[in-house]
Amino acid sequence: MKLLKVALTSALLLLTGCVSQYSITEKELETYLNDEMHFEVKQGNKIFGVELHVNDIKVTLGEKPDTMAVSAVTIVNVRNPLMPINANLVTEFEAEPWYDATDNSVHLRNLQLVKVESKPQDIEKAIGSIAPELMRFLTQFLETQPVYVLDTKESNQALIADITKRIEVKPGKLVLIFEE
Repeated sequence: MKLLKVALTSALLLLTGCVSQYSITEKELETYLNDEMHFEVKQGNKIFGVELHVNDIKVTLGEKPDTMAVSAVTIVNVRNPLMPINANLVTEFEAEPWYDATDNSVHLRNLQLVKVESKPQDIEKAIGSIAPELMRFLTQFLETQPVYVLDTKESNQALIADITKRIEVKPGKLVLIFEE
């Protein structure tokens, strides 16, 4: 049965022009992350509190071998009567993407924080106390959520999901490898 499925998938791929590989582009990853991943933290009350919201996620593939870079803008609002803070943190992470065949998804491992910038820049000292906590939240979130899931309701992706064994990072794309 497995051999028949592989043969049918191979024939379909030949007919659709995807001879031996399928790839996911940086743009597809960005669209998926911006549409599907919602990271928001709200703590405190109306007088004292913190709100964090991640948006504008960008992806760079293959700039370094086997590496996916993810940058995101985190909107930070700190409520307090003495010094309310509104800022944007721009964070950049690097990680190794890997394919999980059990749920047809791409995940990240070995996540490393590369850079953090704040806008406005003079706010860095004031948000310095919450930055490590934010980085821990973001790291845990990115390591535990898939960054892309093949759509098994769509026939081509369902067939591809069945035969994908692993992925390789190439400049600008993730290549799904079918055979081992």
